Amino acid sequence: MPKRQPYLRVLDDLRGQISSGELKAGDQLPSTRVLAERHDVAVMTARRAYGELQKLNLAEPTHGVGWFVVEPPKPRPDLEERVTELETEVRVLREQLAEHESSFS
Repeated sequence: MPKRQPYLRVLDDLRGQISSGELKAGDQLPSTRVLAERHDVAVMTARRAYGELQKLNLAEPTHGVGWFVVEPPKPRPDLEERVTELETEVRVLREQLAEHESSFS
């Protein structure tokens, strides 16, 4: 089994701390240098892990201050409802396509 890339191991650790509640919204994350030392990786690897955490909307940098855990996005019931509607439409269209294809067989 191949080893996970170092930035992914760091990212997994941070995500785990956030999802467990060990790190909460507003908490400051360690500096990239400290994070790198804790995980025995290069500073650039720690930066990459923070960048990925930002892409996941779990942390944001504050210029000159550091990285902070952000408030998770609130669920959007209107979007959840729309997703359900679209899933139903896709199911119906697949059924219609299957019927249409079988009529040509």
